Amino acid sequence: MFSKLSVSVSLAALASLVVPAFGHIYITNFEYNGDKMEEGKCTVKPWDDKNYPEKDVTKDTMRCRSASTAINEGEYCDVAAGSTFSVHMHESGPTDRVISESHKGPYMVYMAPAASNGEGNVWFSVLDEGWNPDTDVWGVDTLIKLNGKLDIQVPPTLAPGQYIVRAQVIALHEADRVYGEDEDAGAEFFPSCVLINVSGTGTEVPPGVAIPGAYDKNDPGVHFNLWDDATSYEIPGPAVYKFGSGGGAAATNNTGTPSVIASSPAPSSSSSSSGSSSGSSSGSSSSSSSSGKS
Repeated sequence: MFSKLSVSVSLAALASLVVPAFGHIYITNFEYNGDKMEEGKCTVKPWDDKNYPEKDVTKDTMRCRSASTAINEGEYCDVAAGSTFSVHMHESGPTDRVISESHKGPYMVYMAPAASNGEGNVWFSVLDEGWNPDTDVWGVDTLIKLNGKLDIQVPPTLAPGQYIVRAQVIALHEADRVYGEDEDAGAEFFPSCVLINVSGTGTEVPPGVAIPGAYDKNDPGVHFNLWDDATSYEIPGPAVYKFGSGGGAAATNNTGTPSVIASSPAPSSSSSSSGSSSGSSSGSSSSSSSSGKS
C-alpha cells in the first residue's frame, strides 16, 4: 500500500520529468530604439498553438507558423537601414523562460520582401548561429544566455520597403530519427515572423530561396544525432548573405551545392507603418557566426 507522501513525491518526480520536455518558443515582442512593444505588435499572428513546432518541411507553415496564409498582412514597424532591432523569443509569454536547455540547435534569421508574401525564391539569410564544437555552445545556448533577446541589424545597403523577418530555432533533441519514422521523430522547427518597413537609400535585394523548399528532412543539419560524437554541424538552408560584396554568398542545400536561387522582387514601401523610424537598439548583441557555412 502506498502512503499519501510517497504518491505525492512520485507525482512531483514525474512532473519534473515532463515539464522540461515542453520547451517550445516563439516571438513574443518586437523592440526598437529601446522601446519594447506590447506582445503581438508588428508580429505575424501565430497559429493557435503558438509555440508548437512544425516538423514537416514541405508545409507552407514552415514560413511563419502563422494563423493565416497572408503573412504580409498586419502592422509594420519602421526601422532604418543600418540600425538594429530586436525580437524577444520565449516559451509561453514575455516573462516565461526562453526554451528548454535540452532543445539544442541553431537559430537563424531570414528576410523576404513583403510583396512576395513569402512565396517563391525570396528568403535570404541575415544572421545565424549553429554549433561551436570547441566550446560546445549552440545557438540555442546563446539565445538562452541573452534571455531570448536577439539583436538583428538591418543591412545598411538593403533597399527600402516592407519586409517579413523570419526568426527560427531548430531543436534537434529528436532529430536522430527522420521525420515520420515514429510519432516523435524529427527536428522541431520554430519559425515566427515580424513585419518591418525599412527606410534608407540602399539598392540591394538579395537572391533568395523558397520556404518550403530550403530544407529536406534528410539534410545533415535536420537529421542530426545530438547524442553521437559529432565534430561539426552544418546549418541547413542558405548561408548568410554578404551585403555589399557584389553577389554575396551562394545559397546551399543539404549536399553543399548551390540551391536554385532567383532575384527577389523589389519590396514595396509604405508610410502607414508604426514604430520608430530611425536609430538603433541597445542591449545584448548576438553572434553572426555560422558553423558549417561557406
